[in-house]
Amino acid sequence: MRKNHGVYIIRFNKKKILLSLIILSLIISAIKKPWKSFRAFNHENQINIVIDPGHGGIDGGTGDINDILEKEINLDVALKLKKELLVENYNIIMTREKDQSLEELSNIGASRYRRDLDARRAIIEENQPVAFVSVHVNASKKPQARGIKIYYFPGSVEGQRLAENIKENIDEYVYGKYLKEDLKAEVLSEDYYILRETNSPGVLVEIGFITNPEENKLLKDRKYKEKVAYAIKKGIVEFLK
Repeated sequence: MRKNHGVYIIRFNKKKILLSLIILSLIISAIKKPWKSFRAFNHENQINIVIDPGHGGIDGGTGDINDILEKEINLDVALKLKKELLVENYNIIMTREKDQSLEELSNIGASRYRRDLDARRAIIEENQPVAFVSVHVNASKKPQARGIKIYYFPGSVEGQRLAENIKENIDEYVYGKYLKEDLKAEVLSEDYYILRETNSPGVLVEIGFITNPEENKLLKDRKYKEKVAYAIKKGIVEFLK
């Protein structure tokens, strides 16, 4: 800066100004970055949800006298749920998308059944979902036993909240609007492996009793399975809000 006839003239160094702007930009970027990474659930900044169709492959699960196996119903409903959630722009990870068991994906020294469960646990843990749903079909020695049951791990506040959100929507969209029955889904706590050994909020949904004559027919009905998938989706969406 110099004085010329009573007027101060400032000479700007363009290189210094440019360098200062770059440094300022880097400082602002560094301040913002932690908040961005805190909100991100994966590298694409999407929300991960895992869907686990129970059983598969050599493990058929429960069944009925007509050889309708649980593993087939589980996968059908799970794929319908995936379709529903994709509409909401969530990032969906399936533990399986075909008729297969997963024990070969586990390296632990245990039974085939335990290795299959460990592989499912690993898939959930690796993807760090905001929620996961394991889909199953129920069975009982009492043919009158019926109803959708939603399990969460004992003491899991978020797991219970997810279960309650799903229950409310099953009551409305499945029992109320579709079946028009005075029946309610039941929320229960249970120490299931897949709920106990994972850190993300999750539920195991038994979508009906294959041993109940009425629900046996429903579990083979495309429309019923679509309504169940839709209700579970609505419950997950409300949970995430």
